[in-house]
Amino acid sequence: MPKIKNRKIISRTDLFRIDKLNIKFDNNQVRDYEVICGTGHGAVMVIPIINNEIIFIREYAAAIDDYSLTLPKGKIDEGESVIEAANREMQEEIGFKSSDIKFLYLLDLAPGYVNHKTNIVVAKSLSESKLDGDEPEPLELIRCNINDLSRFLSKEKNIDSRVLSAIYILKEFTDDSG
Repeated sequence: MPKIKNRKIISRTDLFRIDKLNIKFDNNQVRDYEVICGTGHGAVMVIPIINNEIIFIREYAAAIDDYSLTLPKGKIDEGESVIEAANREMQEEIGFKSSDIKFLYLLDLAPGYVNHKTNIVVAKSLSESKLDGDEPEPLELIRCNINDLSRFLSKEKNIDSRVLSAIYILKEFTDDSG
C-alpha cells in the first residue's frame, strides 16, 4: 500500500482546500499528487420517491454556467446525521420530508483528485414540509416515473454525474427501483 510521506496545504477557500501529497509506493517510486479536499462533513444526495415517481430538480450549476438536472442534495452540517441532512435538504429544495430514509452507498466523486464523499440515500413515505433553504432562485421540480427513467435521462443534458450513479445504485443494488 502506498504511504503518504508528506501533506502540505497549498491553497484554501471557504469550501475547499488543495493539498500536495508526497507519496511513496511499494516499489520505491515517489510521486507528488494535488488533491482537492472538502472542508466540511461530506454531502448527501436524496432519491425521493412518491407515487412511483422520483422528484428531480433543475438548478443553476455555476461550474458549467448552465442548468443541471440533479436530485435534492447538500452538505452535512456539523452535528447532523446523514438522515437528518437528507430530510433537511428535501424540505429546503422540494418541500417534502420522509419518515423512511435508507442509506444506499457512499460515493467518491473522483478519488484520484478529490476526497469529497456523497452519501446516497433513498427516501419514501414523503409528506409535505417546507423549510427555507439557501438557493438564490426557485428550483424547478421534475417528476419522472421510475419505469421511464432510461428514456427520461437519455433526453436530458447536463446531468449531475452523481444522479446517474445514484439511479444506477437504486436500480442495481436495491429492490426500490419499481
